[in-house]
Order: sequence, then C-alpha cells, then structure tokens
Amino acid sequence: MSVTVLRSLKTFALQALTGLALMSASPAEAQSIDPSGAVIFAYQRVGEDLYPDDNISKEQFAENIHELIEGGYTILPLPKIVAALRDKTRLPDRAVAITFDGAYRSALDNAIPLLLGNNIPFTVFFSPDQADSDTPQYMGWSDIRRLGKNDIVTLGLHTAAYTRIADRDTAEIRQQVNKATARFRAEIKDSPAFFAYPFGEYSKAYREIITASGFTAAFGLQSGVAYDGSDLFAIPRFAITESYGDDDRFRMTASSLPLPVSDITPDDPMIGANNPPTFGFTVEGAKAKKLAQLSCFVSEQGKPDMTIVGENRVELRVEKPFESDRIRVNCTMPGPAPKPGEDQRWRWFGMLLTLHQTQPSLEDLAAPAAGPLPN
Repeated sequence: MSVTVLRSLKTFALQALTGLALMSASPAEAQSIDPSGAVIFAYQRVGEDLYPDDNISKEQFAENIHELIEGGYTILPLPKIVAALRDKTRLPDRAVAITFDGAYRSALDNAIPLLLGNNIPFTVFFSPDQADSDTPQYMGWSDIRRLGKNDIVTLGLHTAAYTRIADRDTAEIRQQVNKATARFRAEIKDSPAFFAYPFGEYSKAYREIITASGFTAAFGLQSGVAYDGSDLFAIPRFAITESYGDDDRFRMTASSLPLPVSDITPDDPMIGANNPPTFGFTVEGAKAKKLAQLSCFVSEQGKPDMTIVGENRVELRVEKPFESDRIRVNCTMPGPAPKPGEDQRWRWFGMLLTLHQTQPSLEDLAAPAAGPLPN
C-alpha cells in the first residue's frame, strides 16, 4: 500500500475519532479540549551549504518529511487551514502545513520533488522581482507557473523585492505590495490570497497595508501554533534551518499545541524609541491556571523577569536595550501529561520584533537585501 494511501487512511480515521470525541464529550470536557490549531513550517534554501543561517540540508528535509508521514500528522493545504481558522471549524490533531519563502531554485530542485512524489501539499511564497531576474538562484516565471498548475500547490506572494522593508515609509511599502500584486495577476492570471512578510518582519502600519490590499491572510515567522484565535494577518510559522531542523526539535515543534493569548504588548512589532519595550500578554481560558509552568526566553537577554498580574496577565521585563535588529521572544508551557511511550507536548507562543534601522531607499540598493530566517 502506498504512503499516500496510508496517510489518507490515517487522516480519515483521525478525523472520525476527533468528531466522535467532540460529540461524546461532556460540557466540562469540551471546555478542556485545546483550540483547533495547526503548525506551519517555513523553509527557505534547501541543500545550499554556503548559507547555513537560512538553509536546511537535503538529508534533514527528507527526515522532516519522513517524520510527518510516519508520525501521525495530517499534512494539509494552507488554504484549508486558513479557512478553518477563519470559520472556527475544527482541524485534526497534529495538523501541519509546509511553506517555502523566497522561491529559491534549491527548494525546487532538492525538496519539492519529494513533496510532489508523495502528493504532499505545500505553498511557495515568491517575489516577482526575483522571478523577473532570470538568475539561477531563484525560480523563474515558468517554474512558478508550472507549480501553480498542480492542485496540491498554493502560490503566495512577498513584496516585489525580496528584501527587508518593515521600517520603510508606508508609501514605499504600499508601492512594493501593489507592484507585486500586479505582476502576480499578469503572470499567474489570478489574484494572490496569501502574503508572507519577507523574513517575518512587519510593523503595525505594514500589517494594515496588507489587510487593506485584498489578501485573505498573511504570515510571519514568529514561532507558535496557528489557532482559531490567531490574527489572520500575522499567522505564526516555525522557521526551519540547519540549526533548528534536527529530529528532536522538529518533533517538538511539529507536535506543539496552541497557547491562546490576547492583549499582546507591544502592539507594534517595530521597536523604535521604546527600546527595550515591556512585553506582555494575557493567557486565555483554563491555561491561565498553569502559569506557574510558563517559561519564557528573550534573545540577547535570556530568561526575563516575569511577573504574573492578577490571574492571567504575564509581563516580561528586560534590563538592557536591544542591539540586534531582530528580537525573538518564545514562551512555552507543558501540555497535557503524555501517555506512556509518548513525548511531552508543549504549548508555544512567540513574538518576533524588529529594531528600527535607518536604511536607504530600495532604488538606492544595487540588489535586494537578503538575510537569514530568524529563529
């Protein structure tokens, strides 16, 4: 029996069991069920050893996919996950999605054939300027159009240039988004539904531009599990690279559970004069009763000073201003006690903030800026 058929049978059985569990649960039990969620992975380069910060080896990628096929996960198309989040319909436990940022040819050559051969759905986010460039590093329009004709492939958009743009003038951001959308429509003969912020970086104003531009959803690179309370224009994804793609970490992230939070501060992930900011969030529902088990880590600072305000408000304070241009906050909490033979599952919430930098305009750049996927 083929891997595809086995996976389909597993998916059908898991969905049926999930439905029966929900129907038979008492009201008290139903309240304890985790919110419907999905883990979304983001890859960039595959098999380009000269770029370890944003690359994963071919062997690691194959191991990741083997784990997803054999480990009891349900690999879903990104549109199905977004529709479930939007409509608040339940997804199967251990639902995952696969995405690629940057449309690198190494992903086309070294990763995508494995997915197509196993009928595994995935999404490719690309920048039209790269597709126009006719350089061997990126997929060209013929590659992208060919992928788009496959029913299991979803095409998504970055800005026109694959560059860091979050701290630029709103007019420049809007111009980049409009140019990208126009080129997508001209070449693909369709309108893009999904947008991914290059390198996961965005500001409050940037997000508002994307929200007003007709997209259905947008994706960052802050670690965390997407669930039906997520901001549809800042959906989290786990960035997978050589350093963060080993078997143990991949299994831990793939099996992660949502940590539902609200009232997140700072409300703008672009950090300017408020450096360092005070980080805070409110933990929702019954998860607040386990705040004593919450552990947070802030890049450059290690474990921050954590204060619990009232019953469910968490505030994190750091002493020194940040120097790095990317600031990552990760908070985890153990999930339900595992059954014998099972690994502990973790609830995960993350933030990715960007330190405002004075940069030249895009027209002054000789080539689009590049950088590693932040982890």
